[in-house]
Amino acid sequence: MVPIQGMRFSNPMELKNCLTNYAVKNGYNLYFEKNDSQRLLVRCCKDNKNPSYPFRLWASWMSSESSFQIKSLVDDHNCSRVFKLGSIVTYKWIGKHFKNQLVKNPKMSIRKMKAKVSTKFNLIVSVTQCRNARRYALDEIEGSLIEHYSKVWSYGEEIMRKNPGSTVKIDVNVMPDSTTYFSKMYVCFKGVKDGWIAACRRVIGVDGCFLKGICRGQLLAAMGRDANNHIFPIAWAVVEVENKETWKWFLDLLLDDIEMGIGHGLTLISDQHKGLIEAVKERVPVAEHRQCARHIYANFKKRFKELLIFLGKFWGVPSGIQQYEVRIGIDGYVVDLNNNTCGCRSWQVSGIPCVHAVAAISYLNRNAEDYVAPWFHTTMFLTCYNHTINPLNGSSMWPEVTYMKPLPPQKTRLPGRPTIKRKRDQSERESQGKTRHTISKAGAVIRCTICRETCHNRSTFPTRPKDAASTSLPKKKKANKCKTKKGTVEPVQVDPIQVEAPAQPDNDVQVDDPAPHVDVHVDDHVNDVPAQHVDVHVDDPVNDVPAQHVDVHVDDPVNDVHAQHVDVHVDDPVYDVPAQPVATGKRTRKCSERITKIGLRRNVLKKEGSIDHHPLVLE
Repeated sequence: MVPIQGMRFSNPMELKNCLTNYAVKNGYNLYFEKNDSQRLLVRCCKDNKNPSYPFRLWASWMSSESSFQIKSLVDDHNCSRVFKLGSIVTYKWIGKHFKNQLVKNPKMSIRKMKAKVSTKFNLIVSVTQCRNARRYALDEIEGSLIEHYSKVWSYGEEIMRKNPGSTVKIDVNVMPDSTTYFSKMYVCFKGVKDGWIAACRRVIGVDGCFLKGICRGQLLAAMGRDANNHIFPIAWAVVEVENKETWKWFLDLLLDDIEMGIGHGLTLISDQHKGLIEAVKERVPVAEHRQCARHIYANFKKRFKELLIFLGKFWGVPSGIQQYEVRIGIDGYVVDLNNNTCGCRSWQVSGIPCVHAVAAISYLNRNAEDYVAPWFHTTMFLTCYNHTINPLNGSSMWPEVTYMKPLPPQKTRLPGRPTIKRKRDQSERESQGKTRHTISKAGAVIRCTICRETCHNRSTFPTRPKDAASTSLPKKKKANKCKTKKGTVEPVQVDPIQVEAPAQPDNDVQVDDPAPHVDVHVDDHVNDVPAQHVDVHVDDPVNDVPAQHVDVHVDDPVNDVHAQHVDVHVDDPVYDVPAQPVATGKRTRKCSERITKIGLRRNVLKKEGSIDHHPLVLE
């Protein structure tokens, strides 16, 4: 869109849209110097007002007619191309260009829209502009949906007027406040159903799929097969949800159109949708209803295609009177060329001779194509498409109706997080290598890991105390590292002590001793001292001492410190004594770093095997 002097527009917005396209196409940094409802002045390069950029456009309303005209124009540019045009590219301009794409994909991300703008227009826009553009486009779509759904009655009347004999059924939901919402719609053209009745096999496939655009709901369809084995659409319907009631409504209208009554001589193929299966039982009780085996057939044909173009020559054909016993090894099938039947029933189902029938036909030196069912002949193909569908006029020429105009269907959200990707079939996942072969635990016998019985598990073990702690191990936390300076003494951290069972009666730790004496040797890693001697005196809580008091004397031979006195208060897990602060002057030690007398004694008694009879560990 190149502006030309004297060009007329219906309003200033049309001229602005023209100038925006012109600037984006050529990369001109245009801006509106004067912009109101009566006049428009456009220049180039706002940040650099230089006479070397002479572009200037002036437009205003004409006095003699209702049009907005370009009165003067200097169309000369000496500026370089820019990729960020500023305010002349508005979010409305972006939203109008992406309206059709948002109809197909309403969940397009803002980042993806920004990348598309950059690729399509060679332009840099902000995330805010794209966010506002998407909101503006979706609002425009919602407004247009109301307008489109209000014409659904007129659309049905136009189909009936241009294609007499067609079937159009529209249902709406009327609320207590008289508000009308669209519910479902069924369409079957006269030319389509006449073509199926005249030249198609009495086999129909029915299925439903989701509508993933801005118009939500589900599409129900009935498909046949023409003489070239291609799909032949018969009827379709748009419904809110696929269930038993909607399928019954669809099948009733379909059977009336194709004149099949309750299904005599009709075969239906579908998936295993529960609502559809129940609807077929009620509405088409005498029809043959089978589940779709397309994937099975496709996989078999793909894997054994060559096994089918050369197995025929290995079949032996004992002769009879137009009946032959086709045999290979221990497998045999009876082929009747008079009735076009085979024991494998493939010929009867498909109408095309199977490998056994081809073996019998070749045995007689006849052409196998002469035994193909007439449904596949060229005359049937021409008869099928001899009936046409008449074209329709545009919506501006549709007839007006007196019915209340419906609103778009109400949006319903199912519980849980909505799925975005389509659920793939098992065969599809296997072909893409995305299947996980796992073994289910359904039906497996669960046993206790302690006694290997099946009536309970580890947590409900019969002899386990009710108030016992959990058997799961706590997560290990990394100890905080203290920063120390060279020449200072690092805080004392006592490692867990592996205590062996006493072999002498005069060992360092006595159970009956009210105040046992423990010798602990601690390494000093800072000053590289191999062993510091620590005297630990532990009071006995059995002798009615409310809190365990530990005196720690640390000798520092490097700094010539002979007695550092440390007061340590230790928790008593047996008598439930609360935690006491550690007055070390350095930092508070964790529970895992403390040594208690009771814990020390328990380790000794466990190895002696006398823990059940000692008063310190009895509750």
